[in-house]
Amino acid sequence: MTITLLISTYNFPEALRYSMLSVPIQTRKPDEMIIADDGSREDTRAVIEDLRPQMPCPVKHVWHEDKGFRRTVILNRALAVSTGDYIVQIDGDIIMERHFIEDHEHYAEQGYFLCGSRSRVTKEYSERLFKGEPLHFSFLRPGLFDRINALRCRILTPFFTNYNHLRGCNMSYWRADVLATNGYDETIQSYGYEDEDLQNRLIRTGKKKRFIKFMCIEFHLYHEEHPTKKNLKETRKLIDKNNEEGLIWSPMGIAEKMNEGA
Repeated sequence: MTITLLISTYNFPEALRYSMLSVPIQTRKPDEMIIADDGSREDTRAVIEDLRPQMPCPVKHVWHEDKGFRRTVILNRALAVSTGDYIVQIDGDIIMERHFIEDHEHYAEQGYFLCGSRSRVTKEYSERLFKGEPLHFSFLRPGLFDRINALRCRILTPFFTNYNHLRGCNMSYWRADVLATNGYDETIQSYGYEDEDLQNRLIRTGKKKRFIKFMCIEFHLYHEEHPTKKNLKETRKLIDKNNEEGLIWSPMGIAEKMNEGA
């Protein structure tokens, strides 16, 4: 199968640089990479263009004007122009362990979507990276929170499958399955829960979630809390409404982007 690596970003070029630098070291290279950019400044574009020659696959930079938090919209635009059979999705503040894409491919199965493990990088070590320290991560590396999540051990994975939350910074799914839901719900244009909503609608189509602990490992670079977290209650209301109505097809989603030619 062909794999699209989808990276969402917004005005964090220092982190995006390291996220992109973890692509060439992958044991399984993606067939294409799409940067879903929710209106970043020119310094983000400069990072992408600077690193493009080092990437092992074609890179598409999908951008729209900054009109506030519109992650659902830009992800749908990116999905509309994607060509891979399978989508591996992360955020632009994520460094992938070198087997990350290989692991997602290994566990990919029709009828399922996946969520992997995340270890967090301390503020101090993140700042050292941003100042130019060479990229190197492992289970034993200093400067990690949730260190156990950085342990790659396939034999332990089957014992840790019960996990309800879905992280958009570490998920994978069949492109056709998400198209069948019309993608992200663009009526959600404030921070939080948009990935959970997609998860719920995938489940209502009969798909199952599989949590891959101790595999599909990533390292989350430190950043301050998202400034729009204050809108979580309003977003929660939208998600609850979709759940109560048993919504599957997003009222505003990918289909509209395809018709526009994205």
